[in-house]
Amino acid sequence: MTLKLLSRVCAMAMLACVGNAYAEVACSHSYGIQTSVNGVAGQMYCSSNANDFIDYVKNLKNTHKDYTTTSAADVVGRFNDVDITLSYDANSNKLTFNAPEIGVEGKTFEGATRSKSQDEFEDWLKKSGVIGEILRYQAKHSATSAITGAGGLMPTLSETDYNTGMSDTSNISNATNTITTNSGNVLGIGASFGSYSVDGSADKVETMTLPLSYTNKLDKNPNHQMIFTLPVSMYKVGKSKGYHVGLGMAYRYPVTERWTLTPGVRYSITGSADRATVASVMSGTLMSTYTLPVVNDKLDLTIGNMVGYYKTGKFKAGDYSFDPNIKQTMLRNGLMLSQPIMVKGKKLAIEYSAIDTRYVGSEKPFMKNMQEYGVTLGFHRDAVAENSKLSALRAGITYTNAKGANGVGFNFGYWF
Repeated sequence: MTLKLLSRVCAMAMLACVGNAYAEVACSHSYGIQTSVNGVAGQMYCSSNANDFIDYVKNLKNTHKDYTTTSAADVVGRFNDVDITLSYDANSNKLTFNAPEIGVEGKTFEGATRSKSQDEFEDWLKKSGVIGEILRYQAKHSATSAITGAGGLMPTLSETDYNTGMSDTSNISNATNTITTNSGNVLGIGASFGSYSVDGSADKVETMTLPLSYTNKLDKNPNHQMIFTLPVSMYKVGKSKGYHVGLGMAYRYPVTERWTLTPGVRYSITGSADRATVASVMSGTLMSTYTLPVVNDKLDLTIGNMVGYYKTGKFKAGDYSFDPNIKQTMLRNGLMLSQPIMVKGKKLAIEYSAIDTRYVGSEKPFMKNMQEYGVTLGFHRDAVAENSKLSALRAGITYTNAKGANGVGFNFGYWF
């Protein structure tokens, strides 16, 4: 779906997927609508997909069989977890819009016909930035936000940025429990899948990410590396789909044989016509890893600490230009314990990890903290370092517990 069409979805869905507390009680989805004509309520419609409501908006008779262009009509509902109302008085073309949760009350539009009033409303949407305000409100109040919720853009980016610093592609020293290749240039591909349950929602959040990466050893200083990452993600909330993509660049700087710093920058976008959402995010991170031997040098413990700043930017979609103005500082701290094992003469390693992620600052999102516990199995990095023909391969499982959501993920990685 093109950006121009996406912008139309935003406007059309806004007219239909409107909400108040009454709709919130009746619907456990992100979108709900009920029309009352001359005081008589019609059927309630609920969905996880904004497109389901476009047909209703084109003619209010779609939501109430008794509606005419002279009827008194009230539309209440739910749009991206925000409470909104629209209403017409009897024998009037004046459209009144209310969204008190984002500070909009008594906004009116009056054209020669009700259709013209709706056109004026759409023009206002293009210039007022109200769509950005709705996305901002959703980030603060819902775990299904496409930007900060389960499977959202910012959590996905922070996971990629953290993994970049903890990745197996550093070649500064075998003592750091990492791998190397003859050239030092490493291509990484993989896949991860996640499924999350969200409190109070009938919709599961499902994610699939392809974490692509390329690591380049610098000729003048072979212990230093440039890392380029391109995570491509698809997520589903109920039956609606959305996509994230972001190009990042990081520089791995070994301070000592055991301590490495990795600063990085990234530009990303998220878009979903199904959820009437589009936004860009610019970010900067600094990752520190320190590895030390434990239990008589039989195990390796890596400590990872990351701070990241993530900020949405203005994004243009058709005639719409808006910025949710979401700014978040995120701390991601974790431990990874690597245990070597021998299986049929091959040196493998089991890695156990625990990661705590939390937002800091005055405006935290609804899903403000998250804990992840994982186990992976793959070739031991020493074995890869000793055999240049052997590629690094790892697979694992992760359990995530966050405010308002929890789920299980499966991941696979291959570096060559």
